[in-house]
Amino acid sequence: MTNKLIKVDRVRSAGEAREVEALGAGLVGVQLATDPRFADDRAVTVLEAAAIGRELRRAGLVLVMELRDAERVRDVIAETGATLVQPIIGVVPPAEVRAAVRDAGAGIVYGGVEIAHDDDPGWVLSRYTDTPGLDAALFQADVLTEYRDSWAFLRDRAPEFDDEFQIDDLNDLARKYPLLVGLDFTPANVGEIAAALPDVRGFVLTIADQARRGDARCHPYAAVLDVLRAF
Repeated sequence: MTNKLIKVDRVRSAGEAREVEALGAGLVGVQLATDPRFADDRAVTVLEAAAIGRELRRAGLVLVMELRDAERVRDVIAETGATLVQPIIGVVPPAEVRAAVRDAGAGIVYGGVEIAHDDDPGWVLSRYTDTPGLDAALFQADVLTEYRDSWAFLRDRAPEFDDEFQIDDLNDLARKYPLLVGLDFTPANVGEIAAALPDVRGFVLTIADQARRGDARCHPYAAVLDVLRAF
């Protein structure tokens, strides 16, 4: 079992929540709105999210939702007992919403970060970190989604080119910011990835049977369980 924080996104039932938590997930993400990147609908209601949260014994509940209305956000956090919220798309919520989250005793996960092979490490998170009072609990980045074998590319091919994003760049970024990373995890590569990325806060797995976009990374539910068992 890894000592990294593992986040599983798009959980849609109490049964799934219990199962992924038992296999080591420390954060369980549920969607309160449909994600257009994926063909399957795993959105849940606020009542369903609250029921999922009540099943968790150790893991924190993360609400992936629209963060526009401060009063609604505050009410939903109170109703579900969520420890974190995350915008449904990669945006910075308004200052009054960030304050409402903070007042409710929760934090914000900034997702929607995609790191391409030719990205400059210095500006990967700049659209977020340039904002005063960001209140970021975690940043969540999918790495090299343009490649199906993203880890193999990062490990083997990127070092051939000085201007490619490197493993060292990922560790450097994670030393500055609390970073969760998404890659093409398999039972065969998770141990190597964890060893090569000692500075990242943890890893994220997104449940979906099929993506609508080629750059949207996901794992079917059964594959998520296989990867969790291998960590």
